[in-house]
Amino acid sequence: MAATLWIGAGVGYLATEAVAAARVPGYSYLVDYISDLGRPESPLSWWMNAAFRVQGMAFVVAGALMVRTGPPRRGALAFVVAACVYGAGSVVVGLFPSGGTGNAQGLHVGGAAAAIVGGNLAVLIAAWAGLPHHLRALRRAGYGLGTIGLLSGALLVAARLPTGVCERGAIYPIIAWQLVAAVAVLTSRPLSTDRADDPRAGGRTR
Repeated sequence: MAATLWIGAGVGYLATEAVAAARVPGYSYLVDYISDLGRPESPLSWWMNAAFRVQGMAFVVAGALMVRTGPPRRGALAFVVAACVYGAGSVVVGLFPSGGTGNAQGLHVGGAAAAIVGGNLAVLIAAWAGLPHHLRALRRAGYGLGTIGLLSGALLVAARLPTGVCERGAIYPIIAWQLVAAVAVLTSRPLSTDRADDPRAGGRTR
């Protein structure tokens, strides 16, 4: 269930973004913000804003299911908290599109910041805690993706590179991790049999 949610939401988000971008003349992945696709004047703004919300909610639900059905992990609660920050931020981004005035624009910017920081912290925590599997390759991928995401977010604030590059460098690692994690869940042995391999579980059983 968790893997299905992650794959469906991640692929759906990327596909919606691609289709929405194709409908905006002159839109550039290198220069333009993702949120520009959710502006009222964007032809597929409703779909893009819905994709923000669905991705955020699916990430939280799938993450909670993964923790609930998996072996005990130190750091699991921290992962869920960070995932909730990401999910809440993504939902706020979708509810308050870019280009609004006053408080609406402030909420949009705050939601985007929460999504970037919370999502990438969730990826790093998952790598440290061995979620969803204690696989070395998956943990390395998590460390690498989370680091890239946070560094890209910092560059986005500093405006050292084109905004489209920086924003996607901050957001895409989160989606990449959820897709990789979903594949790991689907192709590896059941999570419940992973207890013996997890030194953080301390030999606990349910």
